[in-house]
Amino acid sequence: MERLTSSGQRLVWRDVSEMVVGSCVLAFPVSVTEEVWRISETLPGLKALYMSIWSVIFIALFTYHRYFSGQLRERSGRFVFRVCAAYFVTMVTSASILWAVGQLTTAETVGIAINRVVIVSFPASFAATVVDGMSRNHAP
Repeated sequence: MERLTSSGQRLVWRDVSEMVVGSCVLAFPVSVTEEVWRISETLPGLKALYMSIWSVIFIALFTYHRYFSGQLRERSGRFVFRVCAAYFVTMVTSASILWAVGQLTTAETVGIAINRVVIVSFPASFAATVVDGMSRNHAP
């Protein structure tokens, strides 16, 4: 399997694991704060959407400059896939941590659960993207 992650050509398990580790760096401390739990109960859906959009914009900007600078037209599909994968991995990691600490239960409304995941994913997506971007060329 080709492992050319520093050029953004492939998203391999090593990249995914780096994203998980990076998102855990900020997702865990944010997940265990009572402020996040309370804010998620009153945060309007549009503001949660706003936070999600800004997370994706940050991931896209960092990913573009780290992997795709000057080559976006030829590799736009890989760019979109990598940005979506980074945000998806962060959301799953954040949801898993929230579930583990008992703040993503089935007794809650779906809106509150989504808000909590979005709030925790906001800083976690930054950390996940930066940690993944810190790795240099992977050994073949």
